[in-house]
Amino acid sequence: MPIRFHPRASRAPDPTRARIDQKAPAESFPETEIGGAGLGGWRTMWDSVVRRPLHLLKTAPRELWLVYVLKALDSYGYFALSEVFTMLLSDEFGASDTVAGAVYGGWGTAITLYGILTGTLIDAMGVRTSLVASYALQTASRLVLVYTRSISLAYTMIFFLQPLASSWGAPVLTIAIKRLVRDADRTVSFGLFYAMMNVAALLSGFAIDALRLGLPRGISSDESSPLASPVRVVVLSTVATSLGALCVSWRFRDLPHRGGGGARETGEGGGAVTWRRDAVENARGVLRNRRFWQFLAMAVFTLNLKQIFRHMDATFPKYAVRAFGCDAPFGSIYAINPAMIILGVPLVAAATPNVRHFDMIFRGGWITAISPFLLAWHQTYGGACAFVFVLSLGEMVWSPRWYDYTMACAPPGKEGIFGALALAPVFAAKLPTGLLGGYLLQTHCPADAGGDCHHSGRGATVGGEVGGEVGGEVGGEVGTRCDGRALWGTIGLVTLTSPVLIAVFHRWLRDSGDGDGETDGETDGGGGGGGGGFVRRAIVGGKTYERLERAEEDGGGTAGD
Repeated sequence: MPIRFHPRASRAPDPTRARIDQKAPAESFPETEIGGAGLGGWRTMWDSVVRRPLHLLKTAPRELWLVYVLKALDSYGYFALSEVFTMLLSDEFGASDTVAGAVYGGWGTAITLYGILTGTLIDAMGVRTSLVASYALQTASRLVLVYTRSISLAYTMIFFLQPLASSWGAPVLTIAIKRLVRDADRTVSFGLFYAMMNVAALLSGFAIDALRLGLPRGISSDESSPLASPVRVVVLSTVATSLGALCVSWRFRDLPHRGGGGARETGEGGGAVTWRRDAVENARGVLRNRRFWQFLAMAVFTLNLKQIFRHMDATFPKYAVRAFGCDAPFGSIYAINPAMIILGVPLVAAATPNVRHFDMIFRGGWITAISPFLLAWHQTYGGACAFVFVLSLGEMVWSPRWYDYTMACAPPGKEGIFGALALAPVFAAKLPTGLLGGYLLQTHCPADAGGDCHHSGRGATVGGEVGGEVGGEVGGEVGTRCDGRALWGTIGLVTLTSPVLIAVFHRWLRDSGDGDGETDGETDGGGGGGGGGFVRRAIVGGKTYERLERAEEDGGGTAGD
């Protein structure tokens, strides 16, 4: 049976929906089908994977292009900093694996807490103000991390300015996409959004290896300079991308709410009152929404699934250096993941536009959950590559749909709090990941007596004669003491709990994300053929509009995708 884009295309035009979606900047691509055999099937696949995204970009407003540029710059900074974060703490500040893991976890927890607090402020302050504030703080805090030798000042940046910047800016980009594109184009637009993130992740992996291995003595001839450390040079590269993002966000224009909620009060003395009133009303509306509780359950259940990506950041680099030697190209191994996502996500998105978001998350989660066992079974470069390969197969199925799932659950005007909660599992996963990863490294794959490869300003360097010794004899000795089976087997068991929990609560969760967040979840027991339905309500200009939508069975597509 051919798969059709635009699930709503078969329905008669709905003037109510037209009023709700009164601002639809990007023109939709003509409806296409995927399926059949021969040349025609390949042509339609080409249309879906290449022509439709290009058409979306061609007809999109300038702000959508800026969103994708910001996502690339922001993602490079995030991935590059995350991959060297624990190494920075251990090599530059002398932290143990357990302490570095705990700090990494605290960093992620702070991002989550700030995200919940700033979620309603995003809706009140607008897109542009949030982006400018976020990237200004991000640039300043990362610059301090490059140059400081004070652990207390570094902790101030890690626990306060840096997480505040991340939590304030990251959800805004998903909100911007929801307001800039039509519902029918949302899957493709989020696929492009996810692809941009992975382009940046790919570049960050190669950049880390190029800077760490190509500049073993940093970019300063003075060994006492912070820039004599290749790890700090990597952090310096994230300062450059943050500064670029700040310049781009300055050119951004604020976006109106799709759905036309009234204008916000402005003027002397009224702003703060309006913000507080909006925050309270948003919170009340969200807590009354059944979709919110389903979404919150999914956010909690996927916590352990998403922690595998945090182990890629916090645990895998140190494991690779200790198991394979200081010249281990962990950045290039990491880059397998974004390379596969870039190539695979458009194909998956084009082939599965009518599959429920929930179903894609559930099925892909099982694939990702088994990946750590491959590295536990085969502790070689081949095993490491297989681990990343299988992890990526699952990710290309479920992870892009998490964005779409979040925005499908979010009611209009409340995208900020839902966006913050969508990112909460990603960052909240850092606390158990950091603690568990640090403990497992310390127990099953400890550092050599002199530390790993580099301790800036404390007498050790890598490269030349020292680098050869560490990468060779010492690297081999450390590898024999690194029990990857226990380390990655434990991580695999923890990851597996996510799809198991979703399976346990499958019946209650299965309809989450089927429609926009204004869905009340009421079903119509009537109708021929056993087809159910739900009432979709939207408030526009003080008036309430309703319509009944059919909910298709498992074998069909998704109503209101």
